[in-house]
Amino acid sequence: MSRRLIVVVATLLLTTCLGGATAGAASTPWAPLFRAINTVRRAHGLRPVAASPRLHWAARHHSSDMVVHHYFAHTSPYGSTLYRRIVNSGFRTYGYWQAGETLAWGTGFDSTPAGVVRMWMHSPEHRAILLSPLYRFVGIGRAQGAFKGHSHAAVWTADWGHR
Repeated sequence: MSRRLIVVVATLLLTTCLGGATAGAASTPWAPLFRAINTVRRAHGLRPVAASPRLHWAARHHSSDMVVHHYFAHTSPYGSTLYRRIVNSGFRTYGYWQAGETLAWGTGFDSTPAGVVRMWMHSPEHRAILLSPLYRFVGIGRAQGAFKGHSHAAVWTADWGHR
């Protein structure tokens, strides 16, 4: 194999790996909330957060768990915590890291990305996480179904990370 072909293949692989996250984001259920989060961050002079597949995994599993087990909390009824979910996701590799979590659920407008961001911006604790310059990554999970007496609810988790 010629040196030129190796460079072209390596460039193609790198482009595929880097571009795949952007292309795939357009068709994922979390993409609209991801865009809404970064729009608000930019409007407040902050840099956007990057999507993290490992944090998406943790957030997606937490949202699904809340719907399946009928609770709405950062800690599950059987003791699963944000710390444990982040460690299990593989996001934490070595060294210093920090994580935060924002949750939302609703129906109608409150279940949409615009509604979720509006709710977070009106909550001091959630707003602090959303607008924190510390976080560089986010993973978003959404589960839909019967929840808290509503037949068509959406439950959102955003796991935020810094490493």
